Amino acid sequence: MAAPRFYPTTLARLEESLSGVRRGSVKEIGRSAGGRSIFAVAYGEFEPVTRTADLSSALAARDPAAFFGAEPRKHQVMLITSAIHGGEMESIAAVLSLISVLETGADLKGEAWPDLATAAAKLRSVIVPCLNPDGRARIPSDDPTTWTTEEEEKYRHGLHADGSFITWPARMAHHPRDPKRDGFLGSHFNDAGVNPLHGVFLSPQVAPETHAALALALEETPDLVLDLHSCGAGPMLMVGDSALPERYQRRHHYLDGFCRRALRARPGIHRPWTASGIEGALTFATACHHICGALPVLFEGANGAQEGNRYSHRQIVDMYLSVFEALASAGVVEGFRP
Repeated sequence: MAAPRFYPTTLARLEESLSGVRRGSVKEIGRSAGGRSIFAVAYGEFEPVTRTADLSSALAARDPAAFFGAEPRKHQVMLITSAIHGGEMESIAAVLSLISVLETGADLKGEAWPDLATAAAKLRSVIVPCLNPDGRARIPSDDPTTWTTEEEEKYRHGLHADGSFITWPARMAHHPRDPKRDGFLGSHFNDAGVNPLHGVFLSPQVAPETHAALALALEETPDLVLDLHSCGAGPMLMVGDSALPERYQRRHHYLDGFCRRALRARPGIHRPWTASGIEGALTFATACHHICGALPVLFEGANGAQEGNRYSHRQIVDMYLSVFEALASAGVVEGFRP
């Protein structure tokens, strides 16, 4: 069964949506391991930074301006990455609705989001609608709300050669995976068997998605990197990343409360909660902090399929848009970084 028209998640629908962008600018930032285009959509003025050092060297010199520039930018910058795990396609539908809000003031189901549109107009927003197109292309379905538990395990985490489930977190114990040895390569991986979330220490040849996104982050120098995911237990924010300075962790907790209040205010979103990061794991978003100083935030929306935590397509889109609105509002009023 196909998802509703306002819930586009396929690569074809993504490219169709991007062809209609008028107020923003669309560019290809790289190609996946399988040769598929990775796009970014930008809204707001790009303010180049004149720097004399990379971030590490500038901080060692006790001179942050050597990296961030002598003059502050006029606008905060928010970088949003979606579907770094290709089968977590809920975030694709959400960011395409966000693009619709930035283009027209209303999401793809026709609901106006005036506070989101107003706040976003005061930011520079850069959106990567699908960072792992290989993983998305591998899934012959556009509607995870209809998946059985077995289908979710197969499509997201993959199958061993004997057809048994690999499961989470066991799927991460071999990385890169050899696609020829799995019965079904889960959608968390690109065509080279790399999970781009954990591709920071791998070469650009096998993890081009990760490196394209890191290059974009360095170019944009965002104040916030919002990495979008989904799971049966969402919505939730991941906080307390041990790879971040304490003041950034405190900022996580503050924005987590801000987002949970916004989620609880939406009809039917009944269990927003908070989870802790995995100690020692340097993910893509955390790496962005270390190369450009951004505050990394990881949000897990709901996939709507878990028994006891069912959500409609409309509610799933609304939970992401509520988080976008909460974060954009905070960024405009206070700035993102601590």
